[in-house]
Amino acid sequence: MTARILIPLLVSIGMAGAAAAQGFNSDPAVGTGGGPSPAAVRQCNGSADNPVPVIAGCSAIINYRLSTAVQRSAAYTNRARAYLRRDQVDRAIADFDQAVALDAKNSRAWANRGDFYSAMGEFDRAIEDYDKAIAANPEDFEAYSQRGNVRLMTGEPERAIPDYDKAIAVNPKFANAYANRGEAYRVQEDFDRAIAEFNQAIMLDPRFAIAYDNRGISYAQKGDYERAIADFDAALKIDPMMTLVYTHRATAHMQNGARNLALADFDQAIRVDPSDPYIYLSRGNLFLEGNELQSAIKDYDSAIMADRNYGEAFANRGVAYARMGNYNRAVVDFDRAIMLDPNLPDLFANRGLSYVKTGQYARAIADLDKAIASNPRDASSLYNRGVAKQQSGDRQGGDADVARARTMEPDVGK
Repeated sequence: MTARILIPLLVSIGMAGAAAAQGFNSDPAVGTGGGPSPAAVRQCNGSADNPVPVIAGCSAIINYRLSTAVQRSAAYTNRARAYLRRDQVDRAIADFDQAVALDAKNSRAWANRGDFYSAMGEFDRAIEDYDKAIAANPEDFEAYSQRGNVRLMTGEPERAIPDYDKAIAVNPKFANAYANRGEAYRVQEDFDRAIAEFNQAIMLDPRFAIAYDNRGISYAQKGDYERAIADFDAALKIDPMMTLVYTHRATAHMQNGARNLALADFDQAIRVDPSDPYIYLSRGNLFLEGNELQSAIKDYDSAIMADRNYGEAFANRGVAYARMGNYNRAVVDFDRAIMLDPNLPDLFANRGLSYVKTGQYARAIADLDKAIASNPRDASSLYNRGVAKQQSGDRQGGDADVARARTMEPDVGK
């Protein structure tokens, strides 16, 4: 039996949208000596993508002696977002803390700090902040949506959907919530409902590239590759720099039998972002499926150079070496993959087979025991364990394994 490849599945680009900046209007005394100047307010309300004037304007409001607590809270919120754009994390967190201390009803401050915690993977703290944002303002539809996103990212799509429901009830034109509710349905494999949600998101925002991509993934998972490819085309027309969409379209082309088109998409994705290890892994898998083993290994090498802890790349490079008959080199890669992520499929089965091929039967049996424990219907591993037992002197046990394997798959080992 040959070692089995681990093929990455289509994956979503991610959830759409983050909580917006704190917008605020100055009080009636602005410009009259009774409050912050109109220029400072305009700067502070500006885009965090241009952080320098935002920081300047917000600082002016914070330092102005007649600014109210509510105004200062809003200014701290926006300055924090600008600091984040400059990777000044400590200053940003300090400003978010000041914002909520000055005005506990500033839902945008809670929500934006929640966004930060979410981005850092501190999901419990993010949920706490979104809860406080919603308590401060039950009409804060973005906070509902962002809390739903965290629940979706942490594997609770059934709890995410009610949050998206609430966001949409408050703002029926909030395209992000429809797209993310669609993603929650998609991960539950309710593809028709997912597609309906993505349709609504696209109707509200015809240039919503992520919604096209995720709808395309849903079509691909239904086996409708033509529609999937059309959606990936649409997403790339809107944003040709979305490298992951090229890999999605390539995967759909592969499933549709268009190998050359798939290869062209992987090549284009690498031109757009030559540092992305996932693209090299995916193109390597295409070469591996075509038995172009040297090309596959070269791509897995590139994936590992980009990410030294990429378990899937080590696992699949091991498969390539095994298919070349270089089982000792394959074992080295399987060892590394198991150290990085022992839950990847087929790792123990593949290493066990490599041990059989190199005559290390005790090690082979130990690995194949694990493979069979995790999948008792794995006829290949059962057969290979039988061979290892036979070769190590346990003829009776080996014959029993081989016979049992052939009751599952009559042609196994032939």
